[in-house]
Amino acid sequence: MGSSTCVGRILVAGVLLIAGRTAATCQTETSPEMTASANGSHASEMAEQGRCAEAIPLLKRAMGRVRDKELKRRMGAAGVRCAMALNQQGDATSFLAWLEQEFPHDPEIIFMAVHVYWDLYTRSSQRLMDTAPDSPLVVELNAENLEKQGEWKKAIDEYRVLLGRAPEMPGIHYRIARLLMLQPTTTSTAEEARKELDAELRIYPQNSGAEYLLGELARTSDQLPRAIEHFQRALALNAGFTDAYFGLGRALLDSGRTAEAVPPLETAARLAADNPTIHFALATAYQRLGRKPEAAREFALQKSTSEKIRQNTNALRRGIAGVAPEKSPQ
Repeated sequence: MGSSTCVGRILVAGVLLIAGRTAATCQTETSPEMTASANGSHASEMAEQGRCAEAIPLLKRAMGRVRDKELKRRMGAAGVRCAMALNQQGDATSFLAWLEQEFPHDPEIIFMAVHVYWDLYTRSSQRLMDTAPDSPLVVELNAENLEKQGEWKKAIDEYRVLLGRAPEMPGIHYRIARLLMLQPTTTSTAEEARKELDAELRIYPQNSGAEYLLGELARTSDQLPRAIEHFQRALALNAGFTDAYFGLGRALLDSGRTAEAVPPLETAARLAADNPTIHFALATAYQRLGRKPEAAREFALQKSTSEKIRQNTNALRRGIAGVAPEKSPQ
């Protein structure tokens, strides 16, 4: 009786000892995910305190291991801010690329990307001007900035200065022609643009954009056979050129070659599904061929995409004006 009681007590004690060790082990061991989260949170806190040089390596190590979405956002944003503060451009773009992959449709991440890439552009531009102030590339950069600001005549003048220094530089005659075509048309505009595009193709025969613009100049001058040739050459150089498919389809449609117009218009509509003008042209082609269901579908798409553009434009204008967005009808 006494012996069995003693054995029982020993067994109970052993079970309790094992259970105690197991509990202790559970308390001291943590999963890799928990460790990564703790490290990521700590690194983010360091970055937010301004300890960027210490934080960036820790954030990099934790990036691929953290699963919590909000922590990922916090870590990525901290990494971007620190890398930009330390002028570590490669790290900044790496953190930003990670955020864009993790949150591809997040407005705040997209907004951050706009600012980061613009800041990087500004810094790189300044570095170029500091490093090689007399380089033709600086002139090209000035011309591009004027072009972005809508100062098209000044940009053309700057591009001409560039050609004076580097007459064989590819792409410059093409840019001049494009800007000429964007300005109010005069009696000489088309001929000036055509001369620039011909000069471009002598320097760089593979410029599909130059072939496309020559096609547009020919199409708007009712030189449809010539336009078709230019559009076809543009597509031979660039098989994914949406505008060239559309230009070719329109030129064939205007030439009365309706059946031939359908394939390039269908391709253009697939590549640019939100373009109402392309849907309208394709609907017109279907209608002329008696393909009524397809025509009705494309006319409906033309209407819906036009409405979407109108709504987006209004929303943008209201946002700029600081007006609350319109409520959707219930």
